Amino acid sequence: MLQNESISNKIYDILKQDIVTNQLAPDARLVISSLSQRFGISAIPVREALFRLAAEKLIVLEHNKGFKVASKPNVDDIQQWRQARLLIEPCIAESVIANITDAQIDELKQLNREMRQHAYGPKYEQYSFFINANSDFHKLIVGSCGNRLVVEMYNALNYGPQVGRLHNERGVPDITLLCDEHDMIISAIENRNVEAYRSRTTDHITLGFDRQLDLSRIGSLPDTQAEPSK
Repeated sequence: MLQNESISNKIYDILKQDIVTNQLAPDARLVISSLSQRFGISAIPVREALFRLAAEKLIVLEHNKGFKVASKPNVDDIQQWRQARLLIEPCIAESVIANITDAQIDELKQLNREMRQHAYGPKYEQYSFFINANSDFHKLIVGSCGNRLVVEMYNALNYGPQVGRLHNERGVPDITLLCDEHDMIISAIENRNVEAYRSRTTDHITLGFDRQLDLSRIGSLPDTQAEPSK
């Protein structure tokens, strides 16, 4: 079981990188038998890896057709992620301030330091660190609210891996701004200031997605989702 789990994690990592870096293009079919043959393994760890990728919405499972790579995020996706996050993160201000511990605040500081100090570039192994660390940063804050249903709603967004596809070949050009905004959020939390936390979080989400939209327009991201392939 442990061996299968380890293999599944490896297959997941490889396929995720292939999707984020466009080695596997949108709508590309992912056939379990072919992948098993490619990696020289049984179907079980391949299937497990594919379901993880589907949970992150990097691939989709079509009835009677199997798995395929999901379309890249578009302008509508970015706007909907922004709206969803604004409905969650600023609104749990009181709970976050009341429940977050000093140890969790220290962890937020450490994550932000690591994000700021990391050497970024256009390659997956350079910018994927940010995708994971930034996700951990925000999940830690949301998780501290103590509301299981809110945490489940937030985790269901799974926007991090998908936004990662927008960083391919451009890295993280706004890392300094992101980390500065994180520092302001941490300061509000540390000072147990509910209104400051709500304001800083709202600004961070709004500005962050505005920058994504600006960069995406430069990269000719489609305004709406393309028609699904037949």
